[in-house]
Amino acid sequence: MADNEKGSVSAGFSLLWRRQGILWWVFVVNFVCGGLGTIPAAMTLNRALHHSFAGQPLSKGFDVGMFVELIRLPNVNLMRSTTGSYLFAFLFFLFMLFVSGGILETYHQDRKLATGDFFAASGGFFWRFVRLMLLSLIPFIAVSMVYQGLDKLSDYAGERAIADQVGIYLFWFAIAVFVLLALVVRLWFDIAQVRTVAQNEPRMWRNTWKAFRITFRSLPSLFWMYFRISLFAWITLAVGLTIWAKLPPTATPVTFILLELILLTQLVARFWQFASAMTWYQRHAEVVPADSVDYTTPHPEEVAEPAPLSREPELYPDSGAKLPPADA
Repeated sequence: MADNEKGSVSAGFSLLWRRQGILWWVFVVNFVCGGLGTIPAAMTLNRALHHSFAGQPLSKGFDVGMFVELIRLPNVNLMRSTTGSYLFAFLFFLFMLFVSGGILETYHQDRKLATGDFFAASGGFFWRFVRLMLLSLIPFIAVSMVYQGLDKLSDYAGERAIADQVGIYLFWFAIAVFVLLALVVRLWFDIAQVRTVAQNEPRMWRNTWKAFRITFRSLPSLFWMYFRISLFAWITLAVGLTIWAKLPPTATPVTFILLELILLTQLVARFWQFASAMTWYQRHAEVVPADSVDYTTPHPEEVAEPAPLSREPELYPDSGAKLPPADA
């Protein structure tokens, strides 16, 4: 295939493009969940903007200070209105966890699965992915503890340093360390999911350890692959939010299209990571265990003795055999 001549990032994007139907399907589900989840908060803010001086500056553009002042008003209880948003966000999270098995199986086979086969793969790997998700909480908590320690260190150094910028630099250093470590953990458990599908591995503790060895044996190349895709997600998100902050609220159609494009780019980045991880695994790490091969050669004890061949009389006079009489 032509993909064998490409890097894992390029080949992953090609795989994503060939199987883009899954991406659009998930995008529609996310769009529906997002719309249903934001309706209560949108109605609350709409009522508040028409009866508050704090909402007037927001009619010309997004202002963080005025937005904070607005949500502090007694009649604007966004926490009560955002309950539906959290609920639908959690439902979409469960949906993505469920269909991840079908997505990776599609990328593994590189063909369009029938609807029944797709959901069968999703259901078959769902509880394994739930166990992987629970296992991933352990390193993610450790990464959070590292970040909290660095954050406290930045506060401590900032209070005692002569230069005011020391605490700020240490704070951003803590953010950078947290992001990079979280990306490594995300990469580790993505490889674990890929290996689960590729090897049909049922034991998640063993699978997590195997994925750890695979990931850290090739960490430079794998991290560079994931970092470039993540950089695409971060840049597009920053550019999109910057444009969104400059748009007036009256430009509703433009704002809607822009936010949907931001959402689409984030989904593209996530699916791109899945496809690149599967491509890399198939090239560098996929092996077929010996005990999984279906041998068709029977056991020697099961081989029956061949029946003796019957000896036909030879029909040639010079071989010594006699021909039967003509009237026989």
